[in-house]
Amino acid sequence: MDIKRRIEDCAGLTPTEQQLASTVLALGDRLRGFTIKELAHTANVSIPSVHRFCKKLGLEGFKELKVELARSEARRVDQKGEVDINFPFAANDTADAVLAQMASVYQTTLADTRDLLDPVALEHAAELLDRARGIDIYTQSHNLYPAQMFCDRLLSIGRSASCFESGERQARIALASDCHHVAIAISYSGLGPNLATILPILHERNVPTIFVGTPNGCRLNPGLDVYLHVSDRESLQNRITQFASHIAVQYVLDSLYGCLFARDYANSRAFLERSLPATSLPALRRTELSPTEYASVMLNRLR
Repeated sequence: MDIKRRIEDCAGLTPTEQQLASTVLALGDRLRGFTIKELAHTANVSIPSVHRFCKKLGLEGFKELKVELARSEARRVDQKGEVDINFPFAANDTADAVLAQMASVYQTTLADTRDLLDPVALEHAAELLDRARGIDIYTQSHNLYPAQMFCDRLLSIGRSASCFESGERQARIALASDCHHVAIAISYSGLGPNLATILPILHERNVPTIFVGTPNGCRLNPGLDVYLHVSDRESLQNRITQFASHIAVQYVLDSLYGCLFARDYANSRAFLERSLPATSLPALRRTELSPTEYASVMLNRLR
């Protein structure tokens, strides 16, 4: 995660550390010319406070803080000419221009989400799913599309999963779940209208909950088990459509599926093999191959 965003999102800072954080963000790249003593003096804090602040950010010390700030500035300079996430193309743009700009939207969103997404949190989420007897996905609106695709992928490797559009069905699934289930709540902004109903039920039923959303969306819904962050550059309203948020959520869910598959690769692969004859397209079933032979052919194609 970018160091400036890490400072902005860092929880549990003392008043002294908050003062130091404000000073560091205000100085930005200029901090490269400061000694630790000069920073402490500028922020009106002690040198040990600077050391504690760096440790809280997960850094070895003041030198690493300066290096990370320099990297952040270099990134910012590189990205000055990047695409407008909310309005990536203009009136009368050619097809070639739209293709180039949309490629930029994908690249920027994926890089930003990769920077925000904590691999430890992703692994923890995969571990929760691996132990769960049932996986229930709660979301609304455009996030339903990647969520339902993720649900289908879970079913394809033998995991019991649900993803309903109806708020009433979501509430009933939540009420029927328990500590042996895992819930995945997806809301880019953290303001999804279903969350006010669903999250208290899940808490009461002791259901481990994974939240997928922007850092601010996650902060709006505290106390959950795992937070998987997505890029937060897309405006909630002033945009053509949800290009970036859709891409970011899809990337997180695909990565989560990959981590889960990898945890139990042999059994996941075996379930895919068993399911191929029963789930093939009707036209492909009209073949003289036996189910076992057909499965072998399809697996070879997958390889």
